[in-house]
Amino acid sequence: MSSLKVLPLQILMRLLALLPWSWLNWLGRQLGEVFWRFDSREKFITATNIAQCLPELDDDQRAQLVHDSLLDFGQTALELPKIWLSPPAKVIAAVTQIEGEDVLERARASGRGAMILAPHHGNWEVVGVYLGHRYGITSMYLPSENPAVNALVQTGRSRSGSTLVPADNSGVRSVLKALKRGALVGMLPDQVPKQAGAEFAPFFGQPALTMTLASNLLQKTGVQAVITVALRLPEGGFRMIYREPDPALYSADSAVALAALNRSVEAIVREHPEQYQWEYKRFKARVEGTADIYKRRSA
Repeated sequence: MSSLKVLPLQILMRLLALLPWSWLNWLGRQLGEVFWRFDSREKFITATNIAQCLPELDDDQRAQLVHDSLLDFGQTALELPKIWLSPPAKVIAAVTQIEGEDVLERARASGRGAMILAPHHGNWEVVGVYLGHRYGITSMYLPSENPAVNALVQTGRSRSGSTLVPADNSGVRSVLKALKRGALVGMLPDQVPKQAGAEFAPFFGQPALTMTLASNLLQKTGVQAVITVALRLPEGGFRMIYREPDPALYSADSAVALAALNRSVEAIVREHPEQYQWEYKRFKARVEGTADIYKRRSA
């Protein structure tokens, strides 16, 4: 991407970072309404995922959830520059409620570190800043194709106390070292991984390509995992939630462990499904012989 295209985006992000949280939330909801009212890519993907994952909903319930999810997606998108560019203390101050902190403390009590599994639920960037600032955290990172976003992500996460490592073999070695010295490591468990390090496992009843790295590291190190999300509160701010995963996540049987990983994510998503990022193509990797569900059909 040329500098002529990058500069306006950087300026826009820096302007957004100056706005109060309440303004960003209002603007984000307006952006979500635009996605909803028009035949947007985001609306199509959201509706497709929800239809696949929550078939028990009737048409009105499904439409309402698609609408609410798009509003939340807009808010998350406009919050990101503020999270990446603001002093960490401002992001920490936005976390006004904490639930299940004893779960995290028990996981850390062994002194062997802990694995933070933060799905695309609520605002996962808040999780990284909060834990990075408070404890320090090592997170695997897939660089964005957009250089402006890439630079802001790296700067924003690093300034909070997070250590970013590449999602490759060198990154895995760094994660192992971090766990051995008793640190936290962070992963996005519902990110579509590369085929080489993944297997299909059920997620909301659908086959989803799922990372094997998390369960492999748990087997190798014996550390505990914690499902962690930062959910947006109606009155503003965030509630940080720590949950124990499905115990089968620690199984030596890969199929059992991966199914448990996805169940752990599914369980917390079902509590507030409107804050899950249904706009992400979670099922873009397909079992051989099955159709691409994100391909629009002509009328």
